[in-house]
Amino acid sequence: MTRMKIAFVLSALLMASSAFAQATPPPAQTPPPAGQKPAPAQTPPPAGQKPAPALPMPTPSPTPVPFPAGAQIAYIDLQRIVAESLLGKQGQEAMKALNEKLSGDLGAKNKEIQALQDKMKTQQSVVSEPVFTGMQRDLEKLQRAAQAAAEDAQLQVNNLNADLLKGFQDKVLPIVEEVRAEKNLWIIFALGDNSNIAAAHAGLDLSPEIVKRLDAKIKK
Repeated sequence: MTRMKIAFVLSALLMASSAFAQATPPPAQTPPPAGQKPAPAQTPPPAGQKPAPALPMPTPSPTPVPFPAGAQIAYIDLQRIVAESLLGKQGQEAMKALNEKLSGDLGAKNKEIQALQDKMKTQQSVVSEPVFTGMQRDLEKLQRAAQAAAEDAQLQVNNLNADLLKGFQDKVLPIVEEVRAEKNLWIIFALGDNSNIAAAHAGLDLSPEIVKRLDAKIKK
C-alpha cells in the first residue's frame, strides 16, 4: 500500500463531498396564478397532543466474519475507514465548515453584483452616459473581486485537503503496519476506485480493526 494510493482515495472522498461552486442567491418564490388558491398550510396538532412518532425501521447488525486462519494477505477499504473513523469524520466536518463559510462569502459578492446589474438595467435609459459608465466600471471591479475571492477560496480548500491527507496518512499507515506485523501477513492491499481485486473473503477485510485502533488513538 502506498501513500499515493491513500492520498488518491481520501482526496476523492473529501473533495467529492466538499466541492463548492460560487454561491448564488436562492430563487424567489413564484406567486400562484390569478384565481388559483395557494395550497393550505398544514394544521399543527392540538396543544398538548404530540404527533405519533414514526416507527424506526429495524437495521440488521452485520455479523463479523472472522479472519481466516493461516491467511497471509489481507485488505482494507480506505473509503470505509474515512467514513466510519472519528478522524475521517472530523476531516469531513472541517471541510464542510470551510465550504459553508466560503460559499456564504462568495454568495454575498454575487448578490452585490446581481443588485448592481439589476440597477443598471432599470436606469440605463434615465441616467446620463457618464453615470452609466461609472456603473459599468463598478460592476467590473466587483466581478474582478469576486473572481479573486473564488480563486482564494479554492486555494484554502486545497490547503485544508492537503493537511487532512497528511494527518490521515501519519496516523493510519503505522496502524496498518502494526496489524500486518501482529498477524504476520505478507501484504495488506488497499481497496479503492482503481483496485484490481475481483473477489475476496470477507474475513480478510481489516478495515473495522483499523477503525477501532485509530479511534482509540484519537480518543486518548
